[in-house]
Amino acid sequence: MRADWPDHPRRGVHCLAGGGGDRVTLEEVEEEIRAALARLGHSAPEFRFDRTPFGDGTPHVEGDGPEFDWVVSERGQEYERRRVDGTELLFIALEGITRRMAQDAELRSRTNLPRSTVQRAMGRPVRDNYSRQTWMEGQARLMGHLRPHWEARVRAHNDALLRRFPLTPDEVTHARRLDLSEFGLD
Repeated sequence: MRADWPDHPRRGVHCLAGGGGDRVTLEEVEEEIRAALARLGHSAPEFRFDRTPFGDGTPHVEGDGPEFDWVVSERGQEYERRRVDGTELLFIALEGITRRMAQDAELRSRTNLPRSTVQRAMGRPVRDNYSRQTWMEGQARLMGHLRPHWEARVRAHNDALLRRFPLTPDEVTHARRLDLSEFGLD
């Protein structure tokens, strides 16, 4: 890690913000992501951004700093291109990674609910206690564990999403707090 990146005041994690965060290289952002994942108990020494498109919708990163292009393309069609600095690239990448972690934790915690006789007879799929609110809240906590101000940012994004696409009555009923102890959170 770069010596000019200050330690995080609350957590002791090296940070991109301040002290030269605007001059970082892609390798330094990758190193910071590996450190963040290790803080969440998920070592990923092999983590690297894709540098070229695969054509399957997987994001890739162009540039080596201080600015980067976050690009999403599929079958030759570019759907998203965002010019970002190292700190924003770190946020974007960890937002996606922690979303997957929270969704996986939500799936593992899900329980099946009894179906009615009519639902079984009609071949309806298994009912369970899925709720977007569960993984969204979990993801916000994971991001807040990495950097406190990221939690508010993720919550604001999720709140805007839920205003556009509200929770179903079942999702409201089944919302629960995830056990994130596997990631070092209470």
